[in-house]
Amino acid sequence: LTATVKAIYYNKSLLQSSESIPERESFGVILDKKNFYAESGGQEYDTGTIVIDGKAAFDVTNMQLYNGYVLHIGSLKEGTLKVGDAVLPTYDELRRWPLRNNHTATHILNYSLRETLGDHIDQKGSLVVPTKLCFDFSHKAQIPLLDLQKIEQGSRDWIKKKVKVFSKELDLKSGYKIPGLRAVFGEAYPDPVRVVMLE
Repeated sequence: LTATVKAIYYNKSLLQSSESIPERESFGVILDKKNFYAESGGQEYDTGTIVIDGKAAFDVTNMQLYNGYVLHIGSLKEGTLKVGDAVLPTYDELRRWPLRNNHTATHILNYSLRETLGDHIDQKGSLVVPTKLCFDFSHKAQIPLLDLQKIEQGSRDWIKKKVKVFSKELDLKSGYKIPGLRAVFGEAYPDPVRVVMLE
């Protein structure tokens, strides 16, 4: 992906260049396109680099969403970034793979919980990081061991199927009309919304 620097954010100000920012100081970069994942829905952000070949290298150590803008947060290793620069943003693929797998696993776990315990199961939160996933849900009783084994086996069976993961952006109204769609209660979804399906 080739992108263009649209803004540089430092010390509560928008700058035209990173030239005045002290060395190794953290600041934010907004691009016109993104291939990094910003922290959202319990999933941790991507890391990586933004480079201008032979001229500048910016280490992305965090990705956050602020008022609809995606901020690549990090510091310069070398060179200078300016508004209008054409850059090459590259996320760390080795870090993203386990994040991607654990994110998909939260959906598989959610499905297995509902299949075993019933449709009253609602996701209340999740944490998706490269090393693990945590999944909070509502249920009014302790889960019997036999049901825990069914949930685990159901999840393992889905993983063994090696199904394809599809995603598509739809307008929010159309997304809510998809049969079997599960939305997280209390989560604010953008319009258009990205819908993911395992098939």
